[in-house]
Amino acid sequence: MNLVPKKQQHFGYLVIGLSLLATYAIYFGSLWHYDGWYEYPLKYIAKIGSMGTTLLMCWAFILATRFRLIEHLFGGLDKVYKAHRRVGEIAFVLIFLHPLFLALDPEFSFGGYFWIARMPGEAGHYYLARMTGIVALLIFILLVALSIWITMRYHRWKQTHNFFGLLLILIVIHAVLANGEISAYPLLRAWFVAWVGLGLFCYFYKRLFYRWFGPLYDYVVDRVETLGDITEVYLRPGNPRRAMAHKPGQFLYIYFESHELSSEPHPFSISSAPQAEQLRISVKELGDWTGKLHTLEHGAHAFVWGPYGKFGQHITKHPDKEAVLLAGGIGITPFLSMVEDENLRSRKSPKVHLFYSVEKPAHNYYHSEIEKLDGNMERLHYLPHCSDEEGFLTADVISKRTGGNLGEKIFLICGPKPMMDSLREQLLEAGVPTDHIFTEDFSII
Repeated sequence: MNLVPKKQQHFGYLVIGLSLLATYAIYFGSLWHYDGWYEYPLKYIAKIGSMGTTLLMCWAFILATRFRLIEHLFGGLDKVYKAHRRVGEIAFVLIFLHPLFLALDPEFSFGGYFWIARMPGEAGHYYLARMTGIVALLIFILLVALSIWITMRYHRWKQTHNFFGLLLILIVIHAVLANGEISAYPLLRAWFVAWVGLGLFCYFYKRLFYRWFGPLYDYVVDRVETLGDITEVYLRPGNPRRAMAHKPGQFLYIYFESHELSSEPHPFSISSAPQAEQLRISVKELGDWTGKLHTLEHGAHAFVWGPYGKFGQHITKHPDKEAVLLAGGIGITPFLSMVEDENLRSRKSPKVHLFYSVEKPAHNYYHSEIEKLDGNMERLHYLPHCSDEEGFLTADVISKRTGGNLGEKIFLICGPKPMMDSLREQLLEAGVPTDHIFTEDFSII
């Protein structure tokens, strides 16, 4: 997996890659300055693995903070979370370089290196360093398995992340006990102290203090409505003078004071226009938590963090191009806030085409709402699509129904990941530039 940045992701991956290069430059520069070269050449690979893993773990904590600067670097919080996962995966691969290439050192037997007993002639602190390293590796494997490869409920998945900070602390203890290059070389030590300090600050900020110091707003449930398997929650600000100002296509994190729902904040797109008196989220039932939203009562207290995301800004950044909005199922939610926005109503530039694709006609819950807008907005071109009756939505269908010239348009896609991946690939094959295709994807959260 590479760290090459795309235009949509701005400089995020480039910054991470440069920090890795700086780490290795300081490491090899310190070896050269202090003439600390190894007799065992494979040890360099082991150190590259351990130092890279430590730095990337710090980056993973930084990427989880939801800081505005980080969101800007990657072009949206959904892109930040993709980077968070990719960085974690790369760190997971790199960490294996450290014990494997140390174990190949002729000084040890390969099997003996991983044996829990103390090896002959091994000093006590080196034994503790080896054991803390092995324990850290096993914990890393377990946490990654729980976070990435094992399907579990959202709140439990989130809870597994609480232990990654303890893992980083264990890695620091291992490094101190090993008394290696980071301890011996001042510049390298200062570099890692700064990164680990920043990483742990971000970890504790997110886990302990974000609830109070993040962009928090108080809201109250005004009413709850159901549309099939979708629950709509309408919210009014607890303090009318401190309502959250959002832009079209953005999302929020929210949790409710309710005995039926856990207090873990969940992310949802905002489906109401910025000018609407009430804030609306439209949530598809996908599990226990979302399945209990309909039990919310009038007046229930809601804690809202946000707004986040840059998805809707792509329309305003390309005012001279026709925009094609491709929604699949519940992926319609960010587009509802866009097409109901007063700024889009007064748009004088080319048309906005909205495809709302559902599997069955009965699932087209927002058809009437959008149809009313289509009748009152000169620039909105509404195109409902039913896959059971018309087949899957394809680039050919999009071209025919929007007048062709796909390469001259911009595309915003939100829906099931297979749909987004397929449409993106088809649009690229049809000649649409990659920087004209934008997706909103929270499948990794």
